[in-house]
Amino acid sequence: MHILFRANKESQNPIYTGTQIYYYGVCHRKLWLYSHHLEMEKSSEKVALGALLHETSYPRLKKHEVLIDSLIKVDILEESGKVLEVKYSNKMIEASRLQVLYYLYYLKHKGFDGLVGELRFPRQKRKEDVILTKEKEMEVEAALEDITRLIGLPSPPVVEWSGMCRSCAYVEFCWG
Repeated sequence: MHILFRANKESQNPIYTGTQIYYYGVCHRKLWLYSHHLEMEKSSEKVALGALLHETSYPRLKKHEVLIDSLIKVDILEESGKVLEVKYSNKMIEASRLQVLYYLYYLKHKGFDGLVGELRFPRQKRKEDVILTKEKEMEVEAALEDITRLIGLPSPPVVEWSGMCRSCAYVEFCWG
């Protein structure tokens, strides 16, 4: 079994992908399945729509996509230097915030301190700044510890029904 995990030499904290952090905020079972290479997103229309929205939204914004350590892909806004994350919907806003906070946390440990994140929801015409405070940094560290625990489980966490299950790429796997 292969797990998406590496030790970060600078901070001794685990390194995960942004997707894993987001899935932690959405569903622990989904996180476990994805981290153990049961990736259902490739056949998901919703994931494809989200990727298309990311590519086509805000065409006038000057941004640079940066891949860090072959794990974390972020968009940096040229004018403000903000770390940008575009989401299809604001339904999972806490998971989205945690993902951006993780990017800021990770970049801070790479020597890029003081960055600000920005979540954008083009369908709702909404945006929100995300700032990594000491309290939020502790929240990210607690999430990283819990993710390590969850991924290390010998089998996926017990399935729990949520309204999000209906539109999840894993719905057939969990409930089929």
